[in-house]
Amino acid sequence: MSDADSPFRAPRPGRPDTGDSRTWADDAKAWADTRDAHRLIAEALARLVAADPTIPPHPYLSRHLAHHAARGEVLDDAHVPLAVLPWESSANVRTLLRQSDAVSAVRRQEWLEAWARIEPFIGGAGPDSRLTSLHLAHHAATRPRTPLDTSAARVSGSRVTPLWSDWTARDNVLAVSETRLESLTRTTTTDGRSLLVSGDDHGTIRMWEPHGVPAMAPLHTYGGAVQHLLPLPGDLLLSAGTDGSVRVWHLTRGQLLAEPVHRPGTWVSALTLFAAKDAPEVVLVAHSDGRLGALDPVTFRPVDTPLPSLDPAPALLSGVGLGGAEGMALAVAQGRRVRVWDPRRPDGYTYEHQHEGAVRALVGLAAPGRYALCDDSGYIGFRDASTGRETPVAPAPPAGPVVALTALTVAGRAAVASGGSDHTLRVWDARTGAAIGGPLEGHTAPPVALTTLPGTSPDTSRELPAPAGQELLVPAGQELLVSAGADHTLRRWKPGGGGGGAGRAVRRPVTTAALSGPGSTAGAPLIAVADESGTALWDTGTGRPVALPAGHAPVTAFASARVRGEPLLVTAHRDAGIQLWSLERGAHAAPARLAGLLGHSLPVRSMAAFPYEGRTLLVTGGEDGTVRLWDLDRVCALACREDHLLSVRDVAVLDTARGPRIASAGTDGTVRLWDPVTLRPAGAPLHCEQRVVNAVAAVPVDEPDGAELVASGGEDGTIRLWDPGTGRPVGRRLDIGDGPVAALAFFRTATGRPCLAATGPGGTIHLWDTDTGSHLLRIVTGSPLGALDALDIRQPGGPHPEHPVLLAAGVAGVCVFGIRMEGR
Repeated sequence: MSDADSPFRAPRPGRPDTGDSRTWADDAKAWADTRDAHRLIAEALARLVAADPTIPPHPYLSRHLAHHAARGEVLDDAHVPLAVLPWESSANVRTLLRQSDAVSAVRRQEWLEAWARIEPFIGGAGPDSRLTSLHLAHHAATRPRTPLDTSAARVSGSRVTPLWSDWTARDNVLAVSETRLESLTRTTTTDGRSLLVSGDDHGTIRMWEPHGVPAMAPLHTYGGAVQHLLPLPGDLLLSAGTDGSVRVWHLTRGQLLAEPVHRPGTWVSALTLFAAKDAPEVVLVAHSDGRLGALDPVTFRPVDTPLPSLDPAPALLSGVGLGGAEGMALAVAQGRRVRVWDPRRPDGYTYEHQHEGAVRALVGLAAPGRYALCDDSGYIGFRDASTGRETPVAPAPPAGPVVALTALTVAGRAAVASGGSDHTLRVWDARTGAAIGGPLEGHTAPPVALTTLPGTSPDTSRELPAPAGQELLVPAGQELLVSAGADHTLRRWKPGGGGGGAGRAVRRPVTTAALSGPGSTAGAPLIAVADESGTALWDTGTGRPVALPAGHAPVTAFASARVRGEPLLVTAHRDAGIQLWSLERGAHAAPARLAGLLGHSLPVRSMAAFPYEGRTLLVTGGEDGTVRLWDLDRVCALACREDHLLSVRDVAVLDTARGPRIASAGTDGTVRLWDPVTLRPAGAPLHCEQRVVNAVAAVPVDEPDGAELVASGGEDGTIRLWDPGTGRPVGRRLDIGDGPVAALAFFRTATGRPCLAATGPGGTIHLWDTDTGSHLLRIVTGSPLGALDALDIRQPGGPHPEHPVLLAAGVAGVCVFGIRMEGR
């Protein structure tokens, strides 16, 4: 490297000068050991970082500064400044924080920890998106429920001005895979190390240290997806999957030793160890055509041993220990049918039972004769292998497939963890079926495979390093849970302790939230937030809450309205009722209930209030498939339509050349337009070809007639714009690229630029220019989002920004921020 390119050269004009007159040679004399060397390197590199985060740092800084600081035990915000983080390219800050020694606990790491929370999800985002996401994450982590402080609101280059947040995101990502993970296990090497092993849909096997660092080079099967992993003594691993083959690997050497099974045209449906009474242990291999074979776990040659007969269909298998020297029974699931085969009995199968849904997973338990299973209907239960006696879990998990199980120990109790299609993990007492703790939330897609790791305790070695203040210390004998998700992440959890990182308790998840207009402080928005525990209004100018009076079912939707000049808050509830509340007494007085509206038979999913011909109307869409119109002045129902075949997911009001129109989006994949008085159809339904349409928004067009387009957000992850007059799509599809679209919001920037915001369970807010279709910004939160709302507040001189305000809410809470797309 030339002197001109060296990161150790004297600071250039315009770069910050700390006033330190030491030379590099002087620093070199101070080296005492490797840590001192790295500390001095980090200090020298930090002096080269420009104060302005919009200025790209030298590539060496973005790749290695954090690493030097960690090795020098100075991993903090002073040695790895904010300005370098949006350009950080080593993708290891979260790992370095977990590896840092306890000395880091006394150092200021606010910006580093904020970056670590969103780093796994940043992907290929540009510098503007990275800096904006970091700014918002830092505010959410350090200033919870704090009103806007204009002196600390600006970060050069950020496109947001954080206003208020009540947000706690999980900080438990161990690793991120570029491919979809399919399988996960844990192994202990001959030298005593615990390693995680994952298999993906590209046929690649990866080994990970318990803190998430790759342990060695990946192994490539050059076959189909790796759906089964079985560790064996001596650093051996068996893998199998969709190409019908079983392969034997030596993990620490990185070698493929053998391919004892190869059956093209089939796939391996199960791979497990099994030991019958008075018989040696064997590896059982089941294929998709129902063929079952046994291998010697040392020579990997076929073994001639008694095996159960299977139907010609894929089978799931799990050995069930019978206690003592009694060997094992074998639980076999094929579709909805479950049987237990006991080799001690001459008649083979002991019993069978049918399930409501296809069985997804089986796992044997430590208690003799007990095993657990789950199925597509959402069932999770425990059974006795001899009698078939059942112990279902209670309370039952939400409906939907349960796709993964693993056995573990929690506080000395045998337990089972489950992963569901609702993206959550749950832990159950294996003896009673009772839930242990609450749901573990953080994955943005279903967890597809589970395993465990030994925990740590204060008197044991630091096997699982963690960020300062976030160590997952658990008693000896209790295990940490590790999950592989379809969101490409590996995450770790403390069962019964609420997840992977320390953090204050917040209402979570937020079920719905909305901006409700200015509060008591000039121009500061008022926020309505609801979760399972209740509903509150927050004034972002003062940070003070007001709770709605108790006695009503949880809120499912909000709307704001003005009736004869009086500000109202409209709430829809889980009991299908709708309540009207007066905000006339101000933001800090409890809202007064005015009236209720009844008509829906199932909860309302979305509402919108709008003025029309001197009246204030309210449109509602419910899970009962109906769209209803109400007159808020007279507090009465006007009309009802039942054209949607299934649930109505969202409603909006738009202006067209023919006057106002109501738009409703449904589970049936259509957007329907309605007359704002009669609710008669205003044209043919829009068949959006997006599977379920989750969100709809009005998008103004800068044309003399003032017409508006309809934006639809679909389950397929796309957004489409439609001309309500012709029923035809306008422009190209917009793809958010990280899962379904859950919510849409339209706003104009300070200069009038039309923007559409979209978000979903991927946890990223995407902004588009609707005139050009260009993607403007990604705001990464790292936690699933389900609600967006926009508000235009422009009162110069107030404590709020002079640009539109956006609200985002979801699993981790709620945050509110101003959007500033023009200028710096």
